[in-house]
Amino acid sequence: MGAAAPSTERGAVFMWGSTFPELKGRVAVVLGPSDGVAGAVCRMLANRGVRIAVIGEQPDELEDLVDELHWLGAEAVGIVAASGGQHGGGAAAMDAVRASVLTELGAPDLLFVLTCTNRAGAGWHDMVDSGLTTTLQALQAFVPAMVEARTGAVVTLAPAGPDPASTAVGGGVTALTQHFARQVAGSGVRANVVTWTPRASIVDDVAFAALYLASDAAASMTATTLDVAGTSIRL
Repeated sequence: MGAAAPSTERGAVFMWGSTFPELKGRVAVVLGPSDGVAGAVCRMLANRGVRIAVIGEQPDELEDLVDELHWLGAEAVGIVAASGGQHGGGAAAMDAVRASVLTELGAPDLLFVLTCTNRAGAGWHDMVDSGLTTTLQALQAFVPAMVEARTGAVVTLAPAGPDPASTAVGGGVTALTQHFARQVAGSGVRANVVTWTPRASIVDDVAFAALYLASDAAASMTATTLDVAGTSIRL
């Protein structure tokens, strides 16, 4: 299947293409649905010369995204893996993903965990599995090697919605990320959160916020939550 042209929503890919040039040549692991924030992050990384391992559940969508990243000139691989603990493969599956990344691209410098399910009709277990459980498994799998290398940046995605599941998962992902950030403080590894409201936020804006937190421009930021809520105000 031929690769689609890159998204030009609000000119995001091109308008921001010259920012964060220091990312060129780094290895990024991106977990999340290809049609959401994860896909937008991958396109922005590709335009900056980052080598990308994108992890997703849907083989066809994953293949299309990897083809698009190749079209943009990026070195990219796709790895199919189910998220979460109830229906996914658990910690062992995430360890297998890590092994595949090391074989294909080498040790990652950047980790984006952008798996939170925000699709209509997603229930409690889907939200917890895709958001909180997968975030924990990814941090456990990838952060220790970053600590050993004394360098790395982690960005997670926390939903903020009107339903109980979004509220609980968003709070859990935020607390979990901040816990890991404090645990690795002083090691050269940073971990931050992007909080977003799907109905109020433009995907490219959320992706750019994630890119900023992973860049050297945010080198002094860790255990921080960056709220990209559009016009939605939450107290």
